[in-house]
Amino acid sequence: MSTSPLNRFILIIICALGVSVAAIAGAELAFSQSLDKKTVIKGSGLEVPRFAALKSNKVNMRVGPGYDYPIEWVYLRKNLPVKVVSEFDVWRKIVDHEGVTGWVHSQLVSSKRYAVITVPVARLRKTADADADVSAIVEENVIMELQFCEQGWCRLYHEKGAGWAARSEFWGLIENENLR
Repeated sequence: MSTSPLNRFILIIICALGVSVAAIAGAELAFSQSLDKKTVIKGSGLEVPRFAALKSNKVNMRVGPGYDYPIEWVYLRKNLPVKVVSEFDVWRKIVDHEGVTGWVHSQLVSSKRYAVITVPVARLRKTADADADVSAIVEENVIMELQFCEQGWCRLYHEKGAGWAARSEFWGLIENENLR
């Protein structure tokens, strides 16, 4: 474990007071490991990670949790599903379906669930069965409302068509998540 010059100075002072270096180094290691595990600081109280959707047709993604951080990306797709992977106060660290990561204000994300089709062509079925009749054909990158899931299939809805899709055909669910 490397120690910064300031931490070395503090260790020297503490050692002069009779506290062992091993005890301090152990405490420093435990503190830094606990920071690595914590993904929510004064957040919403909701589970992390979780899926959400962008609320607006224009959402700025920043490199850090605050207006002082530069804008890294501008989303122009309302209802785009995003995975919330961390929270800091009113800021949410998100990942999109292409792996882009950054921070957005919590007022710009909704808990309503959407999915984005990730295969070139998805054939939505009338029932949750691969042999069921096709109810709609949907192209890659189409955003659809994610209604509920059962047995590896999810019901997706769009004003132009609806049906059941295999979980492997879209992005918008945590692995093994049951959406009801």
